[in-house]
Amino acid sequence: MANLALKPEIVIENGIYTIAGICKNSGKTSFLNWLLTQITGSSIGVLTTGRDGEEIDLVYGNPKPSVKLAAGTLFTSTSGTIDKLGSAIEVLQKLPFQAGTKKLWLLRALRDVATEIVGPANAVAQIQTAELMQTQGAEIILIDGSIDRKGIALHDKVKAVFLLAGGSYGNIDKISSELAKLVLLSQIALFDETNPKLNEHNISCYNDGVWRDLGLSSLLGNEPELMNTLAELHPAKIYLPGAITDSILNGIKPALKEIRDVIIRHPLQLHLSKANLDYLVSEHKLSTTNPFRLIAVAVNCWSVKGNHLDSQLLRNTIRQQFPKLIVIDICEG
Repeated sequence: MANLALKPEIVIENGIYTIAGICKNSGKTSFLNWLLTQITGSSIGVLTTGRDGEEIDLVYGNPKPSVKLAAGTLFTSTSGTIDKLGSAIEVLQKLPFQAGTKKLWLLRALRDVATEIVGPANAVAQIQTAELMQTQGAEIILIDGSIDRKGIALHDKVKAVFLLAGGSYGNIDKISSELAKLVLLSQIALFDETNPKLNEHNISCYNDGVWRDLGLSSLLGNEPELMNTLAELHPAKIYLPGAITDSILNGIKPALKEIRDVIIRHPLQLHLSKANLDYLVSEHKLSTTNPFRLIAVAVNCWSVKGNHLDSQLLRNTIRQQFPKLIVIDICEG
C-alpha cells in the first residue's frame, strides 16, 4: 500500500491501475511521470497498451515526453530499447507477445532512465504481462491505457482508473459534460446478488427465482427477438452484457418498462447520451457486475490543436462541478 506524496488522501493498494484519457493527447505520459514520483514505498511496474514515450507523435508530429522510470521499475519494450539503454537495464525475459512485428521484453531499470515503453495490444495480454510483473516483485502496476469499449479500463482485474481530461477534447463545457457522464458511470452500484448463476457473456432474465440464459450475446440485431421474449416472460430483472447505444436502448425501452432491475457487465459499455443514461438510472435499479472505479481525475489545459485552455479556470470548474472528486492538475503550484 502506498500514499501519494502530494495527495495523502489518495491511498493506492497493491494491484493494477489504469491511466486513461477521454481522448488522444490528453496528457497521460506527463501524468504518468508525475504519478511515478508520488508513489513511495512500493515496487512499481509500468505498462502501456501500445507505444509511449516516443520522441514524436506519429499522428500530429508534436514532441512527446519520454517515460521517466526510477531504478528498480519494471517495464516492457522492444530490442531497440535494450540496445539504446544497454547497461542501464536488466533483461528479465522475452514475453510471449508482440507489438506489431516486434518482440517484447520484460525489463528492469537498474538506474533512473528516460525511455520509450511498448506493450501488447490486447487486454488479455496486458493483464498477463501485469501479472508476470507481479511475480517479479512489482506491487503496483500502472497501465497507460484506453477508455474505449475494448480498453483495459474494462477489465475486472483493474482496481481503479486515473482519468485524464485534456484540452485536446474540446472546451471546458464539453469536458465537463463528458466527465459528468463518466462520473455517473463510476457511481453505478455493484450487483451484489449471491450466486446468480449468470453466463457473463449472454443476455439473461430473471423471474420466479430463476435466471434464464437467452442465448444472445449482443443486443445488436437481436432487438426483435429480445422484445418478444420479454413480452412472453415478463421478467423482474435483466442482465445485458454487451454494448448499449442510444439507438439500441431506444428500440428496447418499451420492453424494459416493466423491468425493475437492469444489470450490465461494465459501465463503460454504456455508449449513451446523458439523457438516456439518466433514464436508465432514474427508471430502473441499475447495477453492474464489474464496477468502474474512478480514483481521481487529472486535468490538462494543453490542446494538440493549439487552442489551449486556461488551466486555473479548468481545474476550478471541474472541482466545483465535482466537489467529492479528487481533481489533480500536475502543473498547479
